[in-house]
Amino acid sequence: MRYPCFYMIVYNKVERICGIGSCVPQGDDMANDTAKWKQIKFIVYPVFVVLGVYIILYLYCGEIFTHSPYNSYTKQCIAWLNGRLDLGQNYSWLELAIYNGKYYVSFPPFPSYVLLPFAYFLGENTPESLINLLVALIGVAYSSLTVLEYKWNEWYAVLLPIFLYVGGAVLPLPLSIGVWFVAQNMSFTLTLMSIYYAKKGRKGLSLFLLCCASGCRPFQVVYMPLIIYIYTHHSQSTVIRLKTYLLKKMVVFTPTVLLAASYLLLNYLRFGNPMEFGHNYLPEFTNSENGQFHPSYMIQNLYNLIRLPDFSPETKMSIPQFNGMNIIICFPILVWWLYVVVTSKSPTVIDLLVLCCVILHILMLVSHKTMGGYHYGNRYIADTMPAVFTAICSSKINLKYRDFLFLQLLLLLGLAFNGIGYSQFLQGTT
Repeated sequence: MRYPCFYMIVYNKVERICGIGSCVPQGDDMANDTAKWKQIKFIVYPVFVVLGVYIILYLYCGEIFTHSPYNSYTKQCIAWLNGRLDLGQNYSWLELAIYNGKYYVSFPPFPSYVLLPFAYFLGENTPESLINLLVALIGVAYSSLTVLEYKWNEWYAVLLPIFLYVGGAVLPLPLSIGVWFVAQNMSFTLTLMSIYYAKKGRKGLSLFLLCCASGCRPFQVVYMPLIIYIYTHHSQSTVIRLKTYLLKKMVVFTPTVLLAASYLLLNYLRFGNPMEFGHNYLPEFTNSENGQFHPSYMIQNLYNLIRLPDFSPETKMSIPQFNGMNIIICFPILVWWLYVVVTSKSPTVIDLLVLCCVILHILMLVSHKTMGGYHYGNRYIADTMPAVFTAICSSKINLKYRDFLFLQLLLLLGLAFNGIGYSQFLQGTT
């Protein structure tokens, strides 16, 4: 089997450093490896590569065990443990909802569910940064599993997760500590996990994980049709009679229903509205003429999706700190998706379904008053990347050597630009 040069460098280095290659029979095509060993080691490789990139960039943006002052979720956990739903006081540096004179966390609650046991034992010293890193590495592993589940070559299961996580503006999410990044990184991983288990035919677990993701980033719910389609058309689940299914199998959705009910109940107890998690009560929006969402925001935000960084001899490159920038530069995996569709000569049903879901998602995002601030790249659009990744995995392209080289070129260009851009962005905000 022919391996592109970049893959061989990664493969040989990781195998030599970790010593894992010496534990199994060797061969150019690894024909003697067991299926289980193949799956394990082709999960380990991308995780190690991504972790290596993170460690390098951590030198620029902090230590693994650092504690963020923007720890809204931890503060919410402390309040819950003290028997109250509000925070009890104002924290002027946090985005807090103000309702009936009380201060509440203005974000969906699921990350607080995860951090609650840590807050119980550690108080406000929860290791949010370390948790954020581990959650991202779990996402890398599941993205590799998804590629393997779609029966692609094993090394492709190495390159695609690396491309997804460090070849674009997904890169800063696990490295940036704070309430926004913790929630988005957690949502990213949970969406990938939901897609993987849908492919495995685990309908209850898949929808439960999507519900978890929506408890971090509510718009992830738009991908429910994608999850259902993958389960009904791409999985190996057995066909059973409808009556049997309703009587015996609906129980698998009970955890999802209970989790969603907890969101609704918490919203109702805090704001008197089961659909309101608090963002509408941020002063930023209560003092705005058009509120949080309005069609008048769309034109400017759509322009922000294509605007380029500023270049000049003095500053070299100036990265926008507010409202994002060009999504092709931020996410070159979109170019690979387009290339895959064009090369395969016909889009699949899942390509069209992902396109519809992504367009709907983006239209909802650009109707928001802002596209985020004090972050690198285009953070809001990163929420669409798990679906794009799924479309790539499900493609019918017959990959040739030149296709591998183009993929590697996009990966290296994306890593170089976004790595340098993110480092420069950090220097400009310090």
